[in-house]
Amino acid sequence: MSSQMQYELTQPPSDGISQVLFHPADAAQLLVGSWDQQVRVYDVEANRLVASHHGHKAAVLGVAFGNDCAFSGGLDRRLLAWEGGYAKTREIGRHDGEVSAVEFAHYHNVLFSGGWDRTLRAWDARQQAHAAAVTTLAMEERVYSMSAQGDLLAVALAGRKLLIYDSRKLESPLEVRESSLKYPTRCVQLMPDCAGFVGSSVEGRVAVEYFDGADKQNYAFKCHRQPADDSGVDLVYPVNAVAFHPVHHTFVTGGSDGVVSLWDPDNKKRLKQYQGYAASISSLSFNASGSALAVASSYTYEEGEKDHPPDAIWIKPISESETKPKGRKG
Repeated sequence: MSSQMQYELTQPPSDGISQVLFHPADAAQLLVGSWDQQVRVYDVEANRLVASHHGHKAAVLGVAFGNDCAFSGGLDRRLLAWEGGYAKTREIGRHDGEVSAVEFAHYHNVLFSGGWDRTLRAWDARQQAHAAAVTTLAMEERVYSMSAQGDLLAVALAGRKLLIYDSRKLESPLEVRESSLKYPTRCVQLMPDCAGFVGSSVEGRVAVEYFDGADKQNYAFKCHRQPADDSGVDLVYPVNAVAFHPVHHTFVTGGSDGVVSLWDPDNKKRLKQYQGYAASISSLSFNASGSALAVASSYTYEEGEKDHPPDAIWIKPISESETKPKGRKG
């Protein structure tokens, strides 16, 4: 995709956008879950809504691409598979509470779901409707965010606890960490090389943390803040979204300030800032080649019920030079 101007997708969701997710191989396919109870798939290159389904009876909070289908979960506590070329839905199973996050491990053909019922569940997506989860693990708190990469699964709980699992054996976590951030985690994303993860908080901060053996130091930094007035006190915004570039392993963050920032984690620098989105950034996703970024501009109700701009999904072409780290420290 060449570096033309960003553009808005036609026929966006009519209520809050929970998640946008590019297909892991097809750079044109974008999966979207939203509070209008629908799941949609777009062809972003043709700027066309390909298909949608209304199989959920409440807001959709999490979506994931399977090997030949798509998955979703939400406030109706149900996990659905969208199959047959996006022609039919099938219920895989249910949680005892709302499903807040969905991830698919492509290497192992396993679907993971996390819920506000304080469980992490693994499913064989090939089982028929209402099948029991292959594995159900009790969590200390509600699951807020998850990330699957390679053989790893990261689970962020309400509060500040983070668990790292080997997705092939969930009996016990590889690591249990307290986030270095002082406030609850909003989003967690594993690094593409599985050397560590990035977590964001409700209080305008991001933590870059490495696993043992990575030979790199953990650090955290402030972001998504704006000067409020002459007093020197900043307006602090939640950092709702994190997404890694699949080639260069730089990453973007999106905040409730309507700003997307691009970061170089090795050199601890901000490379770029994309401003001007009308509402909070609720979700971000790079396509498989890293040549485009999907940006969900959607009010996340941090200021309660109020009039707000319409929900929108923007496709931003990304150049190689933008996302490449600018040299290494000596």
